[in-house]
Parts: sequence; structure tokens; C-alpha cells
Amino acid sequence: MLAFSLVLLLHAAPQISRADTVGARADSLAADSLRARRAQRMEAVQVTAVRGGAAPISERTIGREEIQRRYTGQETPILLQAAPGITAYSESGSASNYSYMRLRGIDQTRINITLDGIPLNEPEDEGLYFSNFPDFANSIASVQVQRGVGSSTHGVASYAGSVNFESVPVAAVAPGGELQLTRGAYGTSRASGTIQSGLTPSGFAGYARASIQRTDGYRANSGNRSHSAFASGGWFGARDVVKATVLAGISENQQAYLASPLSVLRDNPRDNPYGNSAATAVGDRFHQDLVSLAWTHALTTSLSLATTAYGFDAGGWFDVPGAAGLADAYNYNLHSRWGGVISALDWRGDAATASLGLHASRYSREHWLLTRPGLDTRLYANTGYKGEQSAFAKGSVTRGRATVFGDVQLRLAQFRYRPSDGSGVAPASVRWTFLNPKAGVSVRVTDALVAYASAGLNGREPTRADMFAGADDVDSVTARSVLPLTRVHPESVRDLETGVTWRGPAVSAQLNLFVMQFRDEIAPIGAINEIGYLQRKNVPRSARRGAEGDLTWRITPRLTGVATASLTDARIDEYQDDASGQVFRDVTALMSPKFVSGHGLRADVASWISLDVDGRYTSRMMLTNTNDPRFVVPDSWYADAGVTLRARRTAVLFQLRNVFDRRVYTGGYPGPAADGADPTAMEPYYYTLAPRNLTVNARLAF
Repeated sequence: MLAFSLVLLLHAAPQISRADTVGARADSLAADSLRARRAQRMEAVQVTAVRGGAAPISERTIGREEIQRRYTGQETPILLQAAPGITAYSESGSASNYSYMRLRGIDQTRINITLDGIPLNEPEDEGLYFSNFPDFANSIASVQVQRGVGSSTHGVASYAGSVNFESVPVAAVAPGGELQLTRGAYGTSRASGTIQSGLTPSGFAGYARASIQRTDGYRANSGNRSHSAFASGGWFGARDVVKATVLAGISENQQAYLASPLSVLRDNPRDNPYGNSAATAVGDRFHQDLVSLAWTHALTTSLSLATTAYGFDAGGWFDVPGAAGLADAYNYNLHSRWGGVISALDWRGDAATASLGLHASRYSREHWLLTRPGLDTRLYANTGYKGEQSAFAKGSVTRGRATVFGDVQLRLAQFRYRPSDGSGVAPASVRWTFLNPKAGVSVRVTDALVAYASAGLNGREPTRADMFAGADDVDSVTARSVLPLTRVHPESVRDLETGVTWRGPAVSAQLNLFVMQFRDEIAPIGAINEIGYLQRKNVPRSARRGAEGDLTWRITPRLTGVATASLTDARIDEYQDDASGQVFRDVTALMSPKFVSGHGLRADVASWISLDVDGRYTSRMMLTNTNDPRFVVPDSWYADAGVTLRARRTAVLFQLRNVFDRRVYTGGYPGPAADGADPTAMEPYYYTLAPRNLTVNARLAF
């Protein structure tokens, strides 16, 4: 009877063909894909707001595929050299330890850096130590490098430009994971594991990565031991996204921030002025943690509101040897806490866009000094406090082939100094107000060709190190030269950009011209102090003019050529040398090469093998603003090559750096002659690039 009932039920039920089943599955997959795309779009509202959308700016966006094609654990500034106008170096000479970048010859403290709209520059010194976030690039979906004042963003001013990172969109990635294992020269190793859920039917998605890195570094005593973690997850509804993110890093670096004299490097290119034996290694230990919670609400299909609350905790110590070396070293300590709220209202219409952004933050950093071996008495303890409030409005309107863009930001900043008890110095404070307008137009000449022009103004306050001339503490003696805090003036830049972009089936290219005129630029003077701070001072007038190009050419379906070029004339109208009192006029700004180019080939030979070759040329750089011909970084050219082998879900990258074993100097400053025979004699000190070396990186997906 039961069997008879089942037969009747089956005959009565609708008959479902194989085609119907396939169609239903396709509809379900299409719906899931649409839901993932909508979630990704809402997830990226803060990124969209700071990147400016239709803004007519000079920029380069680097996607995850391009990052991962060359990535074996390098510090992030090294990877960013794929964008025009960026030069970078690592203190270790290899791709780890502290690394820094310059954009159009301007140092990293004057570049705005954000992650998903969250400002990463530490407010007091306005810099970011990427070594505190090891393996950072492994969790990045894309990065946009804006050159010049660019589009308004959160945090410190986009003075030389901005670097906007977008983390892996957790709602858009497929379920699974990946294990990466790296081995390379100079005792380099890395292990990284990633797991991701993808967007579940219930609307939840998560992503997590954990990494560990080790290296001895190329230069003596320039090793690194570090750990990091990145986790992000949230709920993605039809009109709401709630997402939490944690980024944490612990890094132990051996100190290599001092460059080495040329006379020593000729015989020992691995020299470290702090000593070349294990017994003389000087170290540090720092951690940095970021926690954020974001809520995005789609008010309509075109209008979204995104608000993110974030908090940082960072701290650690570093040693500076005393008269007896490490036995009586000075132990410098820092501990920072800061947090804030960013909010963006973003609207996208058929022929217009608009964004409003708000940011408010509070910050404090404690500085204290101990001495070894006891580490039990604080020689001083002071605190710096900083607050920031900013708002921007930007938008674009398209009429026919032309799009007009406008952008204005109001930014307020305050700094307060609480001196050490008993120092004889009174508390001090200073406030700054900046109004930063920008405007531009782009014209679609043809479907492939767009011409654009823009003009903008940005102002920027000095860092604590600028105001204190690099001192970590102000006592009654140093106060005479650094107080009041208004002695170092804020700097400003007027920026004009014009260019064209071409997007064709085989060729993508951008060519732009720029003129940047500075007032009271806080320019480096070509020296660092004993604890590694770059020394800077105001120069009344200076300018940077040049041209930049970026080309991707798909020569054949399997072969692609890439090239970047940057031509820059960086001039200081009048510079007074503090040591001699002599005035120099119309000089080239230090560490600003006139010409930088990158060039490479990408060959996808077959589905299982690809080849990459990259070359980089940098013209000579002056080490002083006096343009003394004795102190010059020689021009350089070197090449890297990579071979990637693939089998199913496994890929192995063999990367050979500095293929032709070139001697390359990447930066430096003047210093006393190493022989010491004449105390007034000087010679150039350089950082170096490691000679030919091999790194192997395996990626195993599951």
C-alpha cells in the first residue's frame, strides 16, 4: 500500500527535467553572484569616498593579481614602486626590516595612507612603519596611489599624494583557504595561512590570516622576527553591512637605520655602523594593533551611509648604544593610543556623484627613557597629545563628454605637549586650520581617450619631530631653541595636474604633467640624529615640475609589456646651510631623482608556467640641498626576474632579485670621514641594495 501511494505521489508531482534543474542552479548562482557584488559594493563605500571616483587626478591602481604575481613577503613600499613617481629602500638592503618610500621625491611622512578609509599615519610623527604590520600586502585587494594633492581623504594631508589600501572584500571571495611558504637568501623564511568562508546563505562572511616571518637581512645585524594577524568578518544584509576588522603585528628588528661610509662599503658592502658581529647587534621590539567596527546602510539603491569607529594601540622600545656599547645603552620607549570615527555619505547617479566625509580623532603618545642594564629608573617621561577634526564634500557632474569635479576639505588639528616632571619646561600647545579646495574637469575625447586637468591646494602641519628638531624630550636647555611651537611653520602646496588616459583593447596608458609650488616646505636637510629622525626645516619657496607616464601593452594574448617613467625637476629657490651660514640659490632638492623608470615583461607561456622580468632605473640623487658634488647617490639600474609554475591549486614562484648582481646605493646622507684623521672631513654614507639573491614562494590553495 505504501509503495502504491508513493507511485501515485510521483505521478502527481510536477516533472522536473535536467534542463530545469540546470536552469534553477544557474538562476541560484546568478542570484548569489549579484548578492556578493552588492555586498562588495557596500563594503567598499569608505574606499570609494576617499578614492574620489570620477576625480580628474593622476593615479595608479594596483590590483591583487598584480600584487600577488610578485609577492614573496616584501615590505609594502618595495611593492609600490610599480607606480610612477615612487622610490623606496629598505634599511636592511633586502626586502624586510624598516622600509620607506618617497613620492615625487617627498618622504613618507607627507603621504596620506589609509586602509578601507581608516587613516594609518600615526598622528604625532605622521608616518607609518610598515614593519609593524608584516605580511600586510597579503591581505590587500587593491591599492591606489594618487599623486599630488589628489582627492580629499581622512587623516594627515595628501601633501605629496596618498596611498589608499583596500582590504580583501570578505563577502566577495570564494570559500576556502591558502597556505604560503617562503624560503630565501639571508635566512629568510615566511609561513602564512589564510581561511575564508565566502558569503553564506545566512549573510555572514569571514576572512582570517596569520603569518610569521624570519630573516637575517643582507646588511650585518639587520634581521627581523615578526608575527602578524588579520581578521575581518561581518553580516551582509539586503540594505545593511556590519563588519569588524582586526589587524595586529609584533615585530623585532635589529637596528640598521644608520647608513655606512662609502670608504667602508667598498671593502664590506654589508657593513652596519652599529657593528658587524652578533655581539654588537642592536634591537627593538614594537607592536601595533588596529580594531575597527563599520556599519554601512543603503538608504536607496544610489545612496549609502558608512560609519567606522576605529582604535589603535602601538608601543615598544629601541636601544641606542652608550659609551660601553649595549652594556649601558639608552632604552627609548614609546606607547601610543588613538582612535576616531570616520563617516561617508556616498551617492552615485547616472550623470553625477557626491560624497560627504567626516573624521574626528584623539591621540596620545608617551615617551620615556631608561638605561641598561637596570631599566628601573625613568630619566624622563613626557606625553604628546593630538586631536583632529575634518570634513570634506566632493562631487562630479557629467554633461555630454565632459565631467566637472569639485572637492573641498576643512581640517583642524591641535597638538599639546606635557613635559617631564621637573624639567623646568611649561606645557605647550598649538593649533592649525587648513582649507583645502580642489577642482578639475575631464573630457572623453573618444571612447578610449580621456583628457583631464585639475588644480588643488593642501596645507600640512609640522610633526612633533619637526617642532622639536628630532629631540625625544624637551628640557630647559633645548626649550630655548624649539619653543614656542610655532617656530616651525605649517607648509602648503598648490598643485596643477593635466594629462590623458587611453584605455584600448591592447593598450592602457596614462601621461600627465604636474607643477607643484610650495610655501614654507618642511624640507629635509640631509642629516639624521642619533635616534634616526630625519632633520628638516622650513624653506620659503620651492617647486617640483615634471611628467609621468604609465603604460600596459598587451603585445600578444600571452605577452604583456609594462613601463612607467617619472621626470621630475625639484628646485629650492633659496637654501641656507646651517653649518656654514652660506646661502645657495636655485638648487636641486635632495633625494629627488630627475628620472625614474620601470619596465617589464609578463609572459604567460602556458597555463602551467609564467615569466616576469622587471628592470628599474634611477638617476643620481643629491644628498644635500647645497648640491655639493661630493655627496651624490650614483645613478643605478637593476633587474628582477620570476618564474611561476602551477599545478592544479598549487603555484611556486622562483624570484631572482638583482639578476645582474649590480652594486646599487638607494639613499644616504653626508657624514664624517671614516678614517677620523681629519675631524672636519666628510664623505657620503649610503644604504645598499642586496646583490643577486633567490627567494622561493609556494602557494597551496584549498
